[in-house]
Amino acid sequence: MANGEFKTFWDIEKEKTWRIYFLFGFLLLLYFVPIFILWVVIKLVIYIKIFLKDAHAPFMVFGFDTWIVLSIAAIATYIHWYYSNARAVNKILHLLGAKPPDKRDRYHYVFQNVVDEIEAAAGGLKVERYVLPTGAMNAFALADWAGRTVIGVTEGLISRLSRGELQSVVAHEMAHIVSNDCLETTITCSLFGIYSEALEQYTRALSKPMMHKSSSFPWMEGEGTIRGDAAAFSFLPLPILIVFFITDVLSQLVKMFMSREREYRADASAVKLTRDPLSLATALYKIGTHWRGAGYGGEHLAPIFILSPKLNRLSEQEDIYATLFSTHPPLAKRLQVILGIAHSDLGQIVEHLQKKSKIKTELEKKEPTIEFFAEYKKKWLGPFTLLQLQSCDWLAPDTKLKMGSEMIKASDVPALNHYFQIRKEPLWQIKRLCPICRQWLIVQEYEGLNLWRCAFCNGLLVEYDKLPRIFVRKEKGFTEHVQHTATLLREGTKKKLPRLRLLLDTAHPRNCPRCGQPMRRKLYSYAFHVEIDECRICRLIWFDADELEILQCLIEMEEG
Repeated sequence: MANGEFKTFWDIEKEKTWRIYFLFGFLLLLYFVPIFILWVVIKLVIYIKIFLKDAHAPFMVFGFDTWIVLSIAAIATYIHWYYSNARAVNKILHLLGAKPPDKRDRYHYVFQNVVDEIEAAAGGLKVERYVLPTGAMNAFALADWAGRTVIGVTEGLISRLSRGELQSVVAHEMAHIVSNDCLETTITCSLFGIYSEALEQYTRALSKPMMHKSSSFPWMEGEGTIRGDAAAFSFLPLPILIVFFITDVLSQLVKMFMSREREYRADASAVKLTRDPLSLATALYKIGTHWRGAGYGGEHLAPIFILSPKLNRLSEQEDIYATLFSTHPPLAKRLQVILGIAHSDLGQIVEHLQKKSKIKTELEKKEPTIEFFAEYKKKWLGPFTLLQLQSCDWLAPDTKLKMGSEMIKASDVPALNHYFQIRKEPLWQIKRLCPICRQWLIVQEYEGLNLWRCAFCNGLLVEYDKLPRIFVRKEKGFTEHVQHTATLLREGTKKKLPRLRLLLDTAHPRNCPRCGQPMRRKLYSYAFHVEIDECRICRLIWFDADELEILQCLIEMEEG
């Protein structure tokens, strides 16, 4: 334990039960005091009128009517408690924008497997899984009275952590569920934190038109949002401002009922489940030194997260004030305890991570390209590469191919034989035309995701919602050409050089591969001057050859 005292399981359970009852009593007091004061004022006004007629009339602050006021306060408390906790898990998931894991995403598939393993280690307990579409690094757990349990992670977390580190984080959140700690935190957040978070997001929505905030650089959104919120507050009606202030203050007060010890207990349980304290320490260090989600959302729901989304000096202190109003213990202290179990130190972790922080360099591909001629309607067409043949919808297993003087069937080529099997899957049935070559796009894996690629011009069609996942994944290396181009663009952006070619290209817009409407030619953002074509209707983005790689390289340079 953090304070050196040993507590039994029953002691911990009694403390949690006491805190929940006390939380209800605190809420009752919050309703009783203002209602009682209002009633006393009304009684005083009535008494003054009576006193003018009868100077001997008594005035009593407390009486039988006090029980009536208490009953009204109790009813109001119950209504607040019931409706705040009803569907609390759904409300929080909605506020955070959580989504179920993508079955076609390789990183999400690993996350699902890890949760399956921890469920088995925890005795077969079943939990729901969710992913937050943000480049931030964090994880959370939720539970309600009905027994529903949830473990959620961010895209940034599952993309930046190794499998062992992800396993440790999931084990930490599972420990909160097994111990029922997350039920307590969910209840606490549902009473006031949900309303504070909703109002915060309302002000954030108002601030968007007033600022040049780019969603393309998600880990910088926090700074921009704070400035925008300040402007948005000036447009809020006074009653909403008062409600925001009250709920925010009360949200801070209820944090007094949260014990910092629950995080130490969850860390210890995670180590028992995984037998890998070093991975947990490395995961916590990565989360603590990256963007945790401030500005994206969740600051008012901090108790549910493994680390508070908003970096707060109070969390790194250990005085009485910090213990009362901070929901998480100091990260340095948590690392010290975990590394003590692993017989390691922070210096070794930092040195290990610094070796992996450099941008990967991928060698230029100089492999000889095998080309085929294909027979179609008694004519020989081509030459085609293997990828280009896959974009030909008329290609069949018995189609004749000619390579030099050798003639074979398409099914005799292993790569094409595999293609004939997978093209029956639903994803391959979706047809998209390249906006440049007017050829059918083929499905290809890219950073664990399925994207559409043109085999002729090498362009990429990407769904807008998938971009945050791509930007935080580091498995792809970049050629010297891509890195050189990214460096020139970065220097040009700092010098604010004009983009004349962009103005010329806009005269001939490309059509969206999905809806056929003209796409808008634009720079990806003010921070990254990479040209893209965007369809706002379908939320699709077209990248010409190497443009997506250049954008990824620019973002990794900025992170570094």
